[in-house]
Amino acid sequence: MIVGRYFFANSARFVPARASVDDKRILKITGEDGGSLAEAPLRQVKITPRLADLPRKLMLPDGACFETLDNDGVDELIGIARHLVSGGWMDRLERSWRAIVVSIILASAAVGAFVVWGIPALAFQLAMKTPDWMAAAVSDQTMTVLDSHYIQATEISEADQAKAMRIFEQVAKTGACAPHVCRLLFRSRLGANAFALPDGRIVMTDAMWQMAKPEELAGVFAHEMAHVRLAHGLQRVYEASLVPALIVVVTGDISQIGQMAVILPGVLVQSAYSREFETEADRSALTTLRKLGINPAVMAGLLERMDRERCGDRPCGGSWLGDHPDTAFRAALYRSGR
Repeated sequence: MIVGRYFFANSARFVPARASVDDKRILKITGEDGGSLAEAPLRQVKITPRLADLPRKLMLPDGACFETLDNDGVDELIGIARHLVSGGWMDRLERSWRAIVVSIILASAAVGAFVVWGIPALAFQLAMKTPDWMAAAVSDQTMTVLDSHYIQATEISEADQAKAMRIFEQVAKTGACAPHVCRLLFRSRLGANAFALPDGRIVMTDAMWQMAKPEELAGVFAHEMAHVRLAHGLQRVYEASLVPALIVVVTGDISQIGQMAVILPGVLVQSAYSREFETEADRSALTTLRKLGINPAVMAGLLERMDRERCGDRPCGGSWLGDHPDTAFRAALYRSGR
């Protein structure tokens, strides 16, 4: 027997009442004097879920309602008619600290898995589906930012530019990058550096030209062409700006590109690719150098020389060496030839 209040159908008037269920699963509502107020098959009664200590309501088919604070008593009624949907199990979960701890762990694991595997996978798919016009738009805005804040016009002579262009074209002809896609640009500042934009523009600084020998320069170009071909720049942008990227790719809303282009200059200037991307580009460059008949080990010498000249005994900051994998690891990769 459950004690509560009986609200008459379609009325705010109520009287003290009691509820019980007989052997035929009929819900019976009686007054304090024992007189019958209402009856209904329990399967036709809607029972609100249990939520903390809030009153439970048993809503009858005719619009009448029985309200009670005896949650345990209502749960017993639900136990009698197990075919009814109840909120008891949810309430038990909400009250169980073990369930709460497990839920937090599972939620944290799901978030972590999405960050570690989900976002990179989604970024890869977006990069592969990026239309040429979008890659060009991002690259245009990126070059505007770079020219305004990071780099300056080159001081390399036209004759030296022509020499660099010949090396660049030889590398591209191996299949490292389609000639109509990859283009070489010259700029100064940022030390010995080279980086690739999503649409195929590859920027080389004056200091890189002065430091690298022709065979080494071929390896630098091959490395950057791999970034273009494998869409590493776009993937990094998408990882850092997933929502704007989704909007652009799905709707073609060009207004979102500005938000994405703000991120890319920092990625390029700091060479902030992941170790996986850099190793992938190094392996591609290694293959390209072999096609050109160049010993890949020349790149190991360049990396080590840059490391010594730029940083001495200190770890290097942002540059073509900056956030790449450890120099010793890269040098060993090129010397191993595989």
